[in-house]
Amino acid sequence: MAAPAPSYDLVLLLHASAEEQTRQKLSVDIDKLIQEQGTLLEGREWGVRQLAYPIGDELTAEYRVFRFQGPAELLNELNRQLKISDAVLRHRLIKLERNPVDLPDLAEIDANAAAAGAAVAAAESE
Repeated sequence: MAAPAPSYDLVLLLHASAEEQTRQKLSVDIDKLIQEQGTLLEGREWGVRQLAYPIGDELTAEYRVFRFQGPAELLNELNRQLKISDAVLRHRLIKLERNPVDLPDLAEIDANAAAAGAAVAAAESE
């Protein structure tokens, strides 16, 4: 019996200063490439976030994550295309363990944190 194909996470940090249309086109192209050569399991847009440390002059980046399965040729092609794209600040391909955790929904986490902060501020003002 053949082993199941490994899963990968592709984490993209896109220049926040790049045009939205350029970032969206890159995301669509990556999605299309993964679906042509592999299986896209999940994709998430995490939005513009502060970087842990500056990369060049950039303090923020737009984060996008793709979870997929595919052959080594797909990994090589993704690396090649992402290295030459001007919109990509950084990217990382990560091979996942057998039972990977679910991708977090950062929009929901941010909304919950904002609601909790508002509740604390309301309680302090009373």
